[in-house]
Amino acid sequence: MKLEQKTALKVDAISVSYKKNQVLNQLSLEVGQNEIVCLLGQSGSGKTTVLKAIAGLLRLNRGEISLNGISLSSVEKCVKPEHREIGIIFQDFALFPHLTVLENVCFGISSKVQKAQQKGRALLTMVKMADFENAYPSELSGGQQQRVAIARALATDPKVLLLDEPFSNVDHHLRERLMLDIRAALKQHNTPAIFVTHSKEEAFTFADNLAFMESGKIVQRGAAEGMYFQPLTPSLAESMGEGNWLDVIVTDEMTTKCENLGIISATLPHKQTLSKVMRQFIRPNQISIALDPTGQAEIVEEVFNGESRLYFVRLADLLLRVSTTSFVRWPIGSKVKIAVMPHQAILFDSV
Repeated sequence: MKLEQKTALKVDAISVSYKKNQVLNQLSLEVGQNEIVCLLGQSGSGKTTVLKAIAGLLRLNRGEISLNGISLSSVEKCVKPEHREIGIIFQDFALFPHLTVLENVCFGISSKVQKAQQKGRALLTMVKMADFENAYPSELSGGQQQRVAIARALATDPKVLLLDEPFSNVDHHLRERLMLDIRAALKQHNTPAIFVTHSKEEAFTFADNLAFMESGKIVQRGAAEGMYFQPLTPSLAESMGEGNWLDVIVTDEMTTKCENLGIISATLPHKQTLSKVMRQFIRPNQISIALDPTGQAEIVEEVFNGESRLYFVRLADLLLRVSTTSFVRWPIGSKVKIAVMPHQAILFDSV
């Protein structure tokens, strides 16, 4: 039997405005002990504003923020940021350039020098930077600076760590290893965290759970797999990866019909009303194509992505994205036959 996780941070129906512009609209979020939650959403949805409100950098118009049952923010009160025991890391790392790596990590530790250095070295070992304690920030790569910034944030034993686009300044080929190492460090230190990103790849790798924001609210929260296969809004479906929008009619609980593609089969019942007109979102890897001189579709563009090849295929008035892992390149202008593979249907009401 799975035990319910104790809540560390509770954000209860908060609203925040900049001048007369409401940015957060009765947003609620809970973060469990030792849980890492990712805030996803399109630009302007309010992700960074949530972090600033939790950190105490913005006052609330309504609602309450509490940490381990202790109120930090409400309409009546706002505990100062330095008294919240919350760490925050922005994408520019903000290391002190005149201090060594070890000195940066020890900066916020109130213990005596020897004890502070002992703790600092342990944290540097945790984030795999033990060999760089005498280096200066200017001598480090972006990924190394981020590791130091994490160690410095953990040095003060924050009750929650907030990270705003923490991996955006790190080279792509180093990003996954860095995310896995920092995730392990947070888990080892038993520190719950909230981080903001635009990247679903970062969210899937780093977070335990995702929370997707639209118009200042969280519209869906859950594990990555559920968000990917069962998005509740069109915006979330698109944020989980580009795809194709089709106008369809529900033919039964397992199928829909598209005028140009015919019957589309589902792997699970979609529980929609018979004969209802809907929009169906189909990902590029859920469509297959095959060369066929008699085919009604034509390849009009092709992009090689290393591990896959993306084709743009014209079928009547549709322009479809189709992904294939085949290393065989088909020329632009080739006639092809299209088939939609059975998959878990993603359906929304027609606009």
